[in-house]
Amino acid sequence: MRKEETKQAEIKTERRSEKPISSDQSEAERNRFIFQTANNDVGQPEVGMNMKEGPQFPSVDRRSGLSLQEFRWKYLYPGKPVVITDAMEEWKARSSWTFDYLRSRYGATPVVVHRYHREDEYTPEAVEHMTLAEYIDRITTNDWDSYPCYLRDNWKLFLMHKDLMSDHKVPKYFFDWFKLLPTFMRLPYPRIFMGPKGAITPLHVDIWSTHAWLSQLVGRKRWILFSPDQRQFLHNYKVRVEQPDLERFPLFRQAKAVECTIGPGDTIFVPSRWAHWVISLEAGISLTYNYMGPGCFGSCLANAVQPLSLKRFKTGSLRWVAKLNPWA
Repeated sequence: MRKEETKQAEIKTERRSEKPISSDQSEAERNRFIFQTANNDVGQPEVGMNMKEGPQFPSVDRRSGLSLQEFRWKYLYPGKPVVITDAMEEWKARSSWTFDYLRSRYGATPVVVHRYHREDEYTPEAVEHMTLAEYIDRITTNDWDSYPCYLRDNWKLFLMHKDLMSDHKVPKYFFDWFKLLPTFMRLPYPRIFMGPKGAITPLHVDIWSTHAWLSQLVGRKRWILFSPDQRQFLHNYKVRVEQPDLERFPLFRQAKAVECTIGPGDTIFVPSRWAHWVISLEAGISLTYNYMGPGCFGSCLANAVQPLSLKRFKTGSLRWVAKLNPWA
């Protein structure tokens, strides 16, 4: 009798602990709850639940003292992401690139920052113009909710201040075969990301299906990554990982992810065609390159000769072609 009473009490306790879906919850909240319940039933991680917290998913490898040979055979050739914790130890930027340093040295530089909209995310027209000093002041005194603006994919800073190039060097793991092509067939790199706590990079696959690496200089970032075989569940990367609409994107329930959190001194390798979503856990500064290597030669070369490259060729690269013509 006591066993039966105990069992009934446990059932009542479980029912009280269940989180009900109240009538006044938003549709997104309902979807997150449904997704969590569905995935718990089958033992899967809850994609879209509490994405500002973690961890929730299997972890990306973290390695130090990684040899070039092991990197190639264990990560590059199989197309597997990895966080390398000591790839930038010799960089001047490792210690000097702080918000105060960049403000004091380059603060007068004009920059274009991208404003995030909850519905449209980033659009070409949603930009603001200011000095780097003004932007740094805003992101170090506001979070994403109060100031959703991101200095993202900025490569012009390196053109205006070429001394920044000497503050870092490409780690030995990431030889870029684009170097063997004429400049008009390449995209400009490196690029800098700088943003407030909570800044979001939406789910995407990198341009031209390149490989990519990113080094974190200030702050921490959480990465959620999906391997190429998960593409069928990502609805052309239109899903909001942090708040998925499962009525519009039902296949996302089946998506499986891996994750990592990187901090100052860490470098993440993102293989070709790996979709990823990123959130800044603190105000931060990152430096990144996309590059061509084994595993993405075809997509990179195909895109390098597309209309964008032809336009560059027509507007500024005839001199390079003339050098190849011995009769010119």
